[in-house]
Amino acid sequence: MKRSNSSIRRQLLAWLLIPLCCLCLIASALAYQLATSFASDAYDGQLVNSAAAVAARLRFDGVQITVDLPPAAQAILRHNTSDKLYYQILEIDGRRISGDAVLPKPQTNLESDKPVFRYSDLNGEKIRIARIRVIPPHAYDHPVFVQVAETLNGRENLTHRILGAIVIPQVILIVLGAAAVSVGVTKGLSPLKKLERAISRRSKLDLTPVEPSQAPSEVYPLILAINDLIERLKHDIESQERFVANAAHQFRTPIAGLKTYVSLAQRVAKEEKLQPILSQLNSGCDRLTNLVNKLLSLARAEPANKLADRTNLDLNILVSAVTSDLICEALDKDIDLQFLPCPNPALLEGSQGGLTDLTVNLVENALRYTQPGGEVKVKIEEGETYLTLAVEDNGPGIPVEERERVFERFYRILGSDVQGSGLGLAIVKEIAAAHQAHIHLSDSAKDSGTCIKIVFPKAGRVPSARLQPDQKGTSLRAAANARPRSERLTKDRSGLIESRDSQ
Repeated sequence: MKRSNSSIRRQLLAWLLIPLCCLCLIASALAYQLATSFASDAYDGQLVNSAAAVAARLRFDGVQITVDLPPAAQAILRHNTSDKLYYQILEIDGRRISGDAVLPKPQTNLESDKPVFRYSDLNGEKIRIARIRVIPPHAYDHPVFVQVAETLNGRENLTHRILGAIVIPQVILIVLGAAAVSVGVTKGLSPLKKLERAISRRSKLDLTPVEPSQAPSEVYPLILAINDLIERLKHDIESQERFVANAAHQFRTPIAGLKTYVSLAQRVAKEEKLQPILSQLNSGCDRLTNLVNKLLSLARAEPANKLADRTNLDLNILVSAVTSDLICEALDKDIDLQFLPCPNPALLEGSQGGLTDLTVNLVENALRYTQPGGEVKVKIEEGETYLTLAVEDNGPGIPVEERERVFERFYRILGSDVQGSGLGLAIVKEIAAAHQAHIHLSDSAKDSGTCIKIVFPKAGRVPSARLQPDQKGTSLRAAANARPRSERLTKDRSGLIESRDSQ
């Protein structure tokens, strides 16, 4: 299933931080305009003051206007170290009376009595010019222009300082706000994370409703929908279980009746030609019975993902009982079936019925594919946090390229002449998954054969009785008829069971 790239956290951060960043850019642009205006007003005021200072040095001797501006006064006027300052005094007709000749002459607003400001270029540099129109003392009919200009370095520096003083705190505020928003969004979504962890920690067997009391009100409808889905799923599983129970009865009863009639027909049939047919029919009934049992076991194993009867149990006792029940099958093929229990109680939490089916299918599979006179060893090992059920045989083994497929339903290795349903290991896989167990398939430690290990998580230790005498390690070929452990039973070629003291 393709995962959606949508994220509530990313969307919230985007909707909160993107407008903040846009506001920061707009505020920076406005701050730049304000800083430029403030710096321009401040420096324009200084230019007007400088122009007024030059105008104060004007003199009229009745004939012409002169300027009393000695070098010391000019040095004071040009004291600015960051900018170059220029001044100029002009007649109304544009004739220069004194000052720097490089300054451009005024062109507009010649009749204005207010200061006039403009930008211009001088020697490749931008300058700001302030011009005032003044009348020197006693020269009532001789107005003049006083122009003072300077480069823009100082006002640009002031603009940058004002801009920095406005923008830097805003940027810091945006960064802190982004961090606060991120933390707030994370904290705000923490109930969803708790809900996600609570659901993800559930096993697939847990179909209890989700508790909505601690969830945010915004996701309350979602929790109700999830609980409704869980309830419908429980009804479906219960319906399937009822179907399996009914099918088990409906299947087994006619098949058992058919097998009974076949057996009766074999006894009463007189013609020898009928015997092979009845024998094949009887064998077919056996295979059909086995297939039906396997299908019903598989059907139980799938919703057995639910496994309502999970309890703490001792794997030693369960496996010992299963292997004891399979002694006859081992004896029929002259196979030495051994069971080596764990010396301590092998406690785990699981379904007794499910684990019984798992063990039966593992051991039956080993017995079915092991040649007569072979050996099947069932062993339970204990680790710190796990229990391992190992079934090892010295049969033909499973090719490496087939090991993944043998757990598929109805898959059987080509070239095998052993009768089977192809469902045994599929049932083992389903039940192992329901118990959170892992399956490891490898070669046997012997020259040939297969070793299948099921690794279960161990249940918490609880007080338990020690193993009973019939749980101790033994060769189950020697355990027929519940003989003492000191005796070993062997089956000779004629099928008789003999006993001799192993001591």
